[in-house]
Amino acid sequence: MPVGAALISAAVFAHGFYSFARGNTGTAVNVPFGRRVPAASAPVGTIAPIILGDSLARGTGDETGLGIGGRFVDDLRQRHIKTDNIVNLAINGARTADLLQQLQSHNVRVLLAQSNVIIVSIGGNDLWGDNWRNSAPPNPDLVMGSVLGQIGRAIASIRDANPRARIFLIGLYNPFVSAPMGGMLTPFINEWNAKLVEKFERDPNVVVVQTADLFQWHDRLSMDRFHPGDEGYALIARRIADAF
Repeated sequence: MPVGAALISAAVFAHGFYSFARGNTGTAVNVPFGRRVPAASAPVGTIAPIILGDSLARGTGDETGLGIGGRFVDDLRQRHIKTDNIVNLAINGARTADLLQQLQSHNVRVLLAQSNVIIVSIGGNDLWGDNWRNSAPPNPDLVMGSVLGQIGRAIASIRDANPRARIFLIGLYNPFVSAPMGGMLTPFINEWNAKLVEKFERDPNVVVVQTADLFQWHDRLSMDRFHPGDEGYALIARRIADAF
């Protein structure tokens, strides 16, 4: 019975998380692929950040429009750390395949080379968009392993464009933790976050930013009840800033 209930809950969660990760607000930044950008390295003594990925990276649900990236820059400036404005290349609904395709663009790779902090939120749509939208997969570990492989390829591509930048990977949280039976989904979230840490534990310049605890005991969701609200985004951004 507990296993069955968990799988039913996962199906409910998947449908909601599909909407959560896709998002339908904000306008994605389109990089003008036809215009060549002169190659340059990241500036010395200045944080030059870029953010990639899905609607969480895009900032969906943040009424200020700042999202993780904008709040991260504001947080650093309050600490008197010299920081360029964030370059936000995130796209609502993006999956790992979309990110991998984006990373093939010459101009995106030049922008990555000019950065020294790269924030990535990706994988939620792959996990919940199809695989668990209507029912739980028979082998969750297999699904997670496949998505982790895709993320590994994305990080390798970023590393090829910029071997020295610090990369921050955003972990998942359970937006239904306060809903009936929603707590049963927490083990799936914890397992995914643990796999992310294990995947990149040997790279000192890859940091997995844990977010699950930020939403476990406090309601920090936006009006859509999936994405973070203003406070949620601010706390995620602060965790990244605290890593400096």
